[in-house]
Amino acid sequence: MARFSEEWLARLLDKNDIADVIGEYVHLERKGTRLWAACPWHAEKNPSFCVTPEKQMFYCFSCKKGGGVINFIMEQEKLSYFEAVQFLADRVGMEMPEVQENEAYQKKKAYTRRLQEMMKQLALHYHENLWKPEGKVAREYLQKRQISNVIRTYGIGFARDAYDDAYRFLRDKGYSLREMMDAGVVRSRDGRNYDFFRNRVMFPIQNAFGDVIAFGGRVMDQGEPKYLNSGETYLFNKRYHLYSLNQVRKKRDLQNIVLTEGYMDVVGMRAVGVDNVVASLGTALTREQTRLLKKYTNRVYLCYDGDAAGQNASLRAIDLLQAEGLRTSVMCMPDGMDPDDFARTRGKDAFLELQKQSLSGVEFKLRMLRANYDMQQGDQVVEYATRAVELIGGLQNELEKERYIRQLAQETKLSEASLQRQMGRETTDKTHTFVVNDKDLSQKETDGEAKLLALLMERPDLLQRRPELFQGIFRQEIHKKIFFYIFGEIKKGVLPTCAELLSVFSAEGEQLAESLHQEIPEGVSADDYAETLVKRVKIRQLREEREQQIAGMQGMDAKARAEAMKKVAALNVELHRLNDHFFRR
Repeated sequence: MARFSEEWLARLLDKNDIADVIGEYVHLERKGTRLWAACPWHAEKNPSFCVTPEKQMFYCFSCKKGGGVINFIMEQEKLSYFEAVQFLADRVGMEMPEVQENEAYQKKKAYTRRLQEMMKQLALHYHENLWKPEGKVAREYLQKRQISNVIRTYGIGFARDAYDDAYRFLRDKGYSLREMMDAGVVRSRDGRNYDFFRNRVMFPIQNAFGDVIAFGGRVMDQGEPKYLNSGETYLFNKRYHLYSLNQVRKKRDLQNIVLTEGYMDVVGMRAVGVDNVVASLGTALTREQTRLLKKYTNRVYLCYDGDAAGQNASLRAIDLLQAEGLRTSVMCMPDGMDPDDFARTRGKDAFLELQKQSLSGVEFKLRMLRANYDMQQGDQVVEYATRAVELIGGLQNELEKERYIRQLAQETKLSEASLQRQMGRETTDKTHTFVVNDKDLSQKETDGEAKLLALLMERPDLLQRRPELFQGIFRQEIHKKIFFYIFGEIKKGVLPTCAELLSVFSAEGEQLAESLHQEIPEGVSADDYAETLVKRVKIRQLREEREQQIAGMQGMDAKARAEAMKKVAALNVELHRLNDHFFRR
């Protein structure tokens, strides 16, 4: 195994945060202090792949693979240790130690640098074209769009209306046809080499570090396509880049980022003084781009076109951004305008005021939902409220739920109490199904049995000390099976480890992985935490039993109904006792 100095390796690992690296391969969801995902190396329905950022470690509870960020790259990219270190160094622009040369790696790196230098030369050539006599039409276009003041900031240029201007320029600079084609700026057909971009205003596209990796070209008349962007090339995969991020990331006081769809929006807003704007390069927002945003901010303002297409794009982007933990707001362009038009016609102050009036992701979703209903028709108001409650009920924050329920009540003229009751029914009715040994099991989302059992798997000493607390609490067959196994081992004088249990119950253990390694709240003992979970499960079970008794009363004779009422009353007494004790604590 290659050896590196501790100092150099520490710098490499510091720059390659494990959550950032793994997040480029799988979608991570935060639960407590850990991140979870479906394992990238085997098929599974329930996430068992865990990342612990504070320890810079990962572990899959199913396939048992784990380690640090280098181990992950070795496994994911099928690389040796040395190659994985090279991969991570290249990812963050670090030079490998001089003594550790690798011919194949160095060739690839050198070729990448050569293409980037070629693209830089071409960007300068396009920029110089802009100031030549034939560039007059492009300069007039930029002046008309009121973006002349940012031409140099973005290196804007002009591709001449010539068949092979870029080809001849690069050929004379010593670049080969293969290099030009690998970068996507020249094509060849029937033995003739021709430019990909012709007679367009040119926008160099740079990566986060400022290297030119692609171009975008816009026509100056009514020609089609209006926008022509580089395709996938040796240097460029648009899923992984954001236009102008190299400019925005330099800001020291960056509090938020405005996300738009195209480079004209970015340039137009920068021209009036809004300088924290990036664009997704005309494509639908990708998970890779949201993770890139996450590196530089926790707050994103979506600023898409005000037409139907822009609004639908905002809906899709909200979920992606919020999945990464980004606070997301939507700026609603008036009268179907696009951000560039708005900035140009109304100025910076109007833009900042519009930003203040932005809607949260939930508010925007509710507004879009409401547009589908006639709020003058009572039945449609009810239908809208039903779907809105379902949306609100999916929120994690209880204070947010209360806020939006209050807003919905004012909007629909329905009582908050009725909306809250409806939300309770939506939550109770939602179920999800997973497979255990080819048998479907349906489990309530509010079911805390899995969480409680996961705690016992990690802390079997709790069951050893207080077996009476957990007796009869588990009702799911899978949970009972694992519980009695733990109990049986304890009777033998053995405290099984979590790893052993996952090995014995490998199929079942996958389904509990998302509850494993849960954090016990600070200042709370494990015993008290277990008791709290037990009470929550009991309260849910009693509520379900009460609902079943009430539902079964229909069609009963008077005597049977009276007996059922007694059982309901007894259940209410027990629920009151548990709730009272639970909330007093």
